[in-house]
Amino acid sequence: MIRFLRLTVLGGLLLVVATGCKKKAFDDYYAAPGNIGDPIFQTLQERGNFKHFTAIITKAGYKDILSTTGWWTMFAPNDAAFEKYYTATGLTDATVSDSLAKSIVKYSLVFNGYRQDQLSIYQTAGTAGVAGQAFKRKTAYYDWVQPFSDGVHSRIIATNRNNGYKSGATAYNYMDGDNNNKYIPYFTDAFLSTAGLSQSDYTAFYPNTTYTGFNVAGAKVITKDIVSSNGFVNEIDQVIVPLKSFDQYLVSNSNYSEFKKLLDSLALFNQDAYVTHNFFVATGSNDQVYIRSYDGRLAFSPNNENYQDPLTSSYIANASQSNGWSMVVPNNAAMNAYRKKILAKLGGSFFKTAQPSVVIDFINSTMWPSSLWPSQFKSGTNYELEGTTMAGTDIADKQILSNGIFYGVNKSQEANVFRTIYGIPYLDPKTNMTYQAEAYLPTGIKPQITQPGVKNTYFIMSDSVLTLNGWRYNDASAGTSTTAWGYKASTSTSYSHSLVYRDIALRMFETGVLPGIDLANLSGSGIIETINHEYIKYNNNRIQTSGTVDSGTDLRVLATDASAINGTVYYVDGLLSFTSNNVGQHLQNLAALYPASYSSFYTILSTSNIYNTSTKAITGVGTSTDNNYTILVPTNAAISNAIKAGLLPGNKTTGALPTSAPTAQLDIDLVRKFILYHIINGASIVPDGKKANTFITMLTNESGGATYVNVTNQPGSMIITDHKGVNANVVVSTSNNLSNRTVIHSIDNYLNYN
Repeated sequence: MIRFLRLTVLGGLLLVVATGCKKKAFDDYYAAPGNIGDPIFQTLQERGNFKHFTAIITKAGYKDILSTTGWWTMFAPNDAAFEKYYTATGLTDATVSDSLAKSIVKYSLVFNGYRQDQLSIYQTAGTAGVAGQAFKRKTAYYDWVQPFSDGVHSRIIATNRNNGYKSGATAYNYMDGDNNNKYIPYFTDAFLSTAGLSQSDYTAFYPNTTYTGFNVAGAKVITKDIVSSNGFVNEIDQVIVPLKSFDQYLVSNSNYSEFKKLLDSLALFNQDAYVTHNFFVATGSNDQVYIRSYDGRLAFSPNNENYQDPLTSSYIANASQSNGWSMVVPNNAAMNAYRKKILAKLGGSFFKTAQPSVVIDFINSTMWPSSLWPSQFKSGTNYELEGTTMAGTDIADKQILSNGIFYGVNKSQEANVFRTIYGIPYLDPKTNMTYQAEAYLPTGIKPQITQPGVKNTYFIMSDSVLTLNGWRYNDASAGTSTTAWGYKASTSTSYSHSLVYRDIALRMFETGVLPGIDLANLSGSGIIETINHEYIKYNNNRIQTSGTVDSGTDLRVLATDASAINGTVYYVDGLLSFTSNNVGQHLQNLAALYPASYSSFYTILSTSNIYNTSTKAITGVGTSTDNNYTILVPTNAAISNAIKAGLLPGNKTTGALPTSAPTAQLDIDLVRKFILYHIINGASIVPDGKKANTFITMLTNESGGATYVNVTNQPGSMIITDHKGVNANVVVSTSNNLSNRTVIHSIDNYLNYN
């Protein structure tokens, strides 16, 4: 209705001018209707208890602006508010500087006019808005160009967008024309109810102010929705000066100087011609103006007044009305203690001795992508999706700032990348190659071992061990057909950086991760599945992989680190290598080592048409893919019974093996079916009680369908049941043999494929 009347007045003005009416007629027509009140400035004068504020408005140069047009919501401190402010500061109307007067007035002005019931509506594009979700509005105040004194940049302006980060370079996202206006917070019953908050969430930040149902920052609204011709006035009982941003608050509070130093190490400066020109026009100064922002790998820029959702790449207008970032920052004592703890292997003193990602990860762990209210302090998750590791009693400082919520704490957030076993090689300068493998997401190592509630055991190879065995990691060698991972054979003088060597290296690192179990000591013996579904064996502090089985040299533990929250790390003295031999080679070796268990099976395999005697490969059993297998080898006695049962060629009376390779097609098929039915396809299974199910074998039936066996699994015991319901027990003493993506077991009965 008010806007309609104003348009009517404007239309009348044009009509009067066009017809050349006398000035009196013009003034009479242009006068605002009496029922919508006077402009804001005159309204304040008429009410009689805003004498100090009207004086400040005049000093700020806003009298004419607030006496004419515009469309504002004003939060106006009454005379009592100013008297309290002057008592606290020692100022008077006369001694308030022009700049302070402007900041008080401009920060009291919210763009557009809103009644109290409209302020809690979050204004979204193309809709009527979302009721109850807003607690901030953009004000007329912004900092603009500020002096700076780092010896290089004399003038800076805070960024108004978060930076991007791609391929090692930061993309500046500053938007010319956006003044980075500050927001003013207010609190209504509608907002608290919608957000699931209570009065205590307000009083936690403003302990000396009573919540009344409509508060602005630390002030109570005494009289709301005072109508004027150019907006609404809300009388408040405190003078509110512009709130600081995160960046400004950290500068102003020496309790966080150590954190601020670290944050400043990620500051970026980009000269901006548009702002520099505007600054010259406004001041006549030829100083260059730099956009001050932060490394794009940070969750957000702490000097950006505009909220940007981390899940949304583009800026969304008005998002700051309903949300804001939060920071949980350790004070100097807590910062120093945490730094000493996580950087122990780097001397414990300086972050600059650590790789840059350590600094990024640490600061991101202090950032929450939403408003973290006191009642939700323990339930919120930070930018890294980690729960709060501190208690409410650790909070020493609570602030609502212009661009978010700030907590100063006596104990640092425990970032998962540092407190889990991931952090042990990450923070050890002697294991950089292990860290690089962890960070390569296709391996799946990082998501597995950074979960604080999931136990793991981790075998790692130091850089010196890897280097001694021909490996290196060199970013400069990475290209379109090469990688940073390089290998140099002992007979070579140069490294090769092919994709093949990357895959070999990553497979070794994956072999060191044992998910779901924390082996606190290796004094016993066992076989454990790795993250890449291969297996490691340990026995009395010695480690075996399929590669060490080939070499005949077990790995030894050089050091143990049990400091992580979710497992134990063992440094080993050699490569977590894997075999390059085909499974037939290991079956041949087992036939010589355990002849009663493996020799008959190897004999029929080696004379079959699905075996290559040169490569030792079984047809269909691949080694270059990530498929896994379990080979179930009947003992010699069981093979003899299979011959008697007619499932294999040989002497059906005595069960003796045939004296030569089968030539009849029927006998050839018997051997093929028998062997393939004893190979589980797609899974390596050991008697650890973990995998128990029906599994597919390598054998397909006459119609092309799959065949299956069932596995019953207990720790130390495993039973295989064929499709006729006949059981075969795994003979543990001669089983759990490591091969190429394969485990080989001895069983005490044959499996009937018919």
